[in-house]
Amino acid sequence: MSTYVQPVVITDGRLGHLTPEQTEKLQQFWVRLYDIFDGKTEFDQTAPSSFKGQSRDDDTPATPSTEKKSGWFSRGKAAAPEAAAKEAPAPRFTGAELYKTFWKLTMMDHPDLIILKFIRARKWNLDDAMKMFLNALKWRIVERLDELVELSDVELDQKYPKFIEQMRLGKGYLRGADPLDRPMSIVNTRFHHKADQPAETIHRFTLYTMECGRMVLPQGAETVIVIFDLSNFGLDNMDWGFVRLFVQCFESYYPETLGVCVVHRAPFVFWGLWKLIQPLLDPVVATKFVFSRNNAELHKVIPRERLPITHYDGLDDWKYEYVPAVPGEDAPMKDLAKKEELLTERHGLEDKFDSATRAWIKDINGNNSAERDEVAQELREQYARLTPYVRAKNLYQRWGVAHDGQVTWTYNVKEQ
Repeated sequence: MSTYVQPVVITDGRLGHLTPEQTEKLQQFWVRLYDIFDGKTEFDQTAPSSFKGQSRDDDTPATPSTEKKSGWFSRGKAAAPEAAAKEAPAPRFTGAELYKTFWKLTMMDHPDLIILKFIRARKWNLDDAMKMFLNALKWRIVERLDELVELSDVELDQKYPKFIEQMRLGKGYLRGADPLDRPMSIVNTRFHHKADQPAETIHRFTLYTMECGRMVLPQGAETVIVIFDLSNFGLDNMDWGFVRLFVQCFESYYPETLGVCVVHRAPFVFWGLWKLIQPLLDPVVATKFVFSRNNAELHKVIPRERLPITHYDGLDDWKYEYVPAVPGEDAPMKDLAKKEELLTERHGLEDKFDSATRAWIKDINGNNSAERDEVAQELREQYARLTPYVRAKNLYQRWGVAHDGQVTWTYNVKEQ
């Protein structure tokens, strides 16, 4: 007998479920965004100081008692004057650069879906939402997220030592979805030892997994489930740099994307660490954390049919296996003529969406635009054709999960 309890589906403020007042807010956001993209409105062109503080090697969490210039996402101490003098000049961003990054961020999603996440995260305060959104675009540039989808596993491993090893070990991967089509990300902390690989490698691997997660979000789904499996967890498995990055990603750069974070089988030693983590979480993000002491409790959050038999006492006869790249799988990326043809088509659709949006926001009336929705669907379908020419094939494509713009998880359910 299933003990799974399906959560209530929240539609308020989501694409396709906006009130006229919420649609007006969305229109107003687009007006402001185009003014920035077009260079009509001044904005903070610098990167937030928090970007500089994404430490890859700090062993301790910052606490509320640290200096104002330090913090949860900083090193927890001021830089020496000599070091500060040697730092590279802070980057400055133009509206045109952010516009280009915006369309790379959109990928297969309706542009409104992306923007609404930031508006909801800031409780419909457009000033706060715009600041958050622009910072996210700047962050994507600084973090060079393009390379994580453009480089193959082998190329990433050459650039970031032991990158493939993270996948071979199964430290973190995406597998299956719950009945609401929310992809599930499994984080096996027992396989992680901070000294086993460069800090930069685990940082890049985490962002790589975040970007892969976007690829396995089916149309209509907006959030993911993360299972932090703390089985056999010890202090030597703790990595504050990873925790900081995980929290910051879901709070600031992928807002409204975390559906549930299940902390599974947390041992006694974890609860002391949790007392340090919890006060530093955004209150909304903190509500997404649930705790399962054993598999029976986990089955209330995720049905057994969607969990592996091994380790989770599920019904799915599946075991994780890293499937390496095969020679020639990224051959389309070398077809520059076809790539240019598809990119030109893509940019044409982007222009078409821009034109429809600019016309729509001339009259802030709270009405939807069917034309914009139609172009957004064209963009989604076109991105499926473009993908082989701009993205290196990843594990989930080799598994057959992500293909032609569709997401298909297969479960080999064994009868009880």
